[in-house]
Amino acid sequence: MTTANESDFKTELEKLLKTNRLGKSIHAFDEQDSTQDYANSLPNIESVHGTIVIARKQKRGKGRMGRSWISPEGGLWMSIIFRPEFSANNIIFTQFMGALAVAEAIMEITDIRCTLKWPNDVMINEKKVCGILVDVNLESKDKVIVMGVGLNANIESSSVNDILTDNSIKATSLKKEYGNDVDLLHLTKAIIDRVEYYYYDLLSTGKTLEMIDLWKKNSDIIGKKGIVYDRDDNVVGKVIDLDKDGSLLMKLEDSSIKKVTFYTNVSFS
Repeated sequence: MTTANESDFKTELEKLLKTNRLGKSIHAFDEQDSTQDYANSLPNIESVHGTIVIARKQKRGKGRMGRSWISPEGGLWMSIIFRPEFSANNIIFTQFMGALAVAEAIMEITDIRCTLKWPNDVMINEKKVCGILVDVNLESKDKVIVMGVGLNANIESSSVNDILTDNSIKATSLKKEYGNDVDLLHLTKAIIDRVEYYYYDLLSTGKTLEMIDLWKKNSDIIGKKGIVYDRDDNVVGKVIDLDKDGSLLMKLEDSSIKKVTFYTNVSFS
């Protein structure tokens, strides 16, 4: 059972937000199975552009490619609903937008510089602090994108690492890196502010090449070794660039160039 949280956090967030279109409707909860699932389940009359769903903790948080996302109290677990008017080809840039917004907001609040890992992760010292999840329904006339933000803010990183089964992934938290709790309210505001900027100034106006350039400036992925996990065969190569559609370009061992789309499972070293 979920419980609605009409507490000070929602009230104060509404007071703080100066956005023009995002956050005019906020659904806040003490606990939710998944903010992403809740946002996806809203009827059209409530699923308006800019709606935000936020929870203190999640019981069944969702990660990319069907993975679970550990979501104890103290983190930032949030989903934002968009009613896009741009091409379906630009969906991947929603993940870039979210990652850029989170990284810039963290820098503003804590002075900690993050790096971005393709396609949807925000990293500190090569450990994951945030993931961006994008669910899309473009089949009907009521097109919708739900962008989820899972940010390990004021939590112990051990609460995540002790449960992770993939040894190649290590998590951290802002609390660990900053040395203290962060102001979750102002961090949330800063993220939403930046999401609105990137959505309207770059994504909606088709300035996706500018977004790619910004993303690359905040990423150290170029030159790294990548392994593409395929059902039939794993492919190894070196990351050389991002294509204009946001796909990853890798030079394989036979010198051929492979284009890797955002729904592919890739690891880097």
